[in-house]
Amino acid sequence: MTTIFTAISDEFLADLTAITELISIAQAPGNSARSRIASVNSSTLLLAARFEEFIRELGRQFARETVSRCGQPSQIPRKLTATAWKRTLEGLARAKIDTGGTPEPTELISRQARSSFEAVCSFLEGDTTQDIYESLIHNDNNMRPAQLNAVFSICDLKDVCLKTSARPDLSSYFEEDDPGKVHGLLLVRLNDFMEKRNDIAHSLNPGSSSVPDNVLDDVSFFKALALSLAETLPEHLPQATG
Repeated sequence: MTTIFTAISDEFLADLTAITELISIAQAPGNSARSRIASVNSSTLLLAARFEEFIRELGRQFARETVSRCGQPSQIPRKLTATAWKRTLEGLARAKIDTGGTPEPTELISRQARSSFEAVCSFLEGDTTQDIYESLIHNDNNMRPAQLNAVFSICDLKDVCLKTSARPDLSSYFEEDDPGKVHGLLLVRLNDFMEKRNDIAHSLNPGSSSVPDNVLDDVSFFKALALSLAETLPEHLPQATG
């Protein structure tokens, strides 16, 4: 069944295909070793960044769907409301208006701040049509399993990594039928990828790199995870109430 989560996943899968094509082009005969290494490293960083945005997109949509299914504002998960308030205020505090190098006029910053603040206030007052989702879903660190789980726990969905591990795409990728074992493999695989991402991002040594096959395997892993999440999330939305 096609859902909004499937559509978000399809966009992510299209980007995975583009990353695969980028690697193939850079690895063509005649390119220097440095350019091949650079293509692998840049592809890994791009993959990490796109995956994190993909999870945030899923999280925002899951929050929207959750709110839309709540018949009364009092039925909205309390953590969602509290997080919307907290993250909005944090976003306002980060606005830079006193450095002398502000890229935007202070009038524009003020209008945007007022709009964000009024939106979250109206949301807290019961106007669930307000768009408070951009600031709601945020990750402070790499999208490791704990961060991924935290994105959806805002909507009272606990341990989405565990729930996703029962899906056939992840089972097929890990060649393991036991969901508990798939869960353990998922945690290790995602943590290992983020460690590799950080090693590349923080290293000045051009020799610090994966090989193309490693990146292609990363792409296969994220494809399986994306498809599994797209199937899992709709099943854990609250029942719509009138």
